[in-house]
Amino acid sequence: MAVRNFDLTEPKSSRLLVLESAPTRRQDLRRSKRRCAIIGIFCLAAPFAAALVVLGVAH
Repeated sequence: MAVRNFDLTEPKSSRLLVLESAPTRRQDLRRSKRRCAIIGIFCLAAPFAAALVVLGVAH
C-alpha cells in the first residue's frame, strides 16, 4: 500500500509536492503487529485482573 504525504507548508502553492514514503520492511510490520497484539491482550486482561483484586480486597 502506497502512502503519500502532501507538502502543504506554502498556502498559495500552485501545485502540491508529493513525498513518497519508503516501503515498510517485513520486520517493521511484524513488530507493529506484535505490539498491537500485546496491547490488545493487556486491554482484555486488565479488567479481569482489577476484578480479582477488588474481590480479594472485599473478601
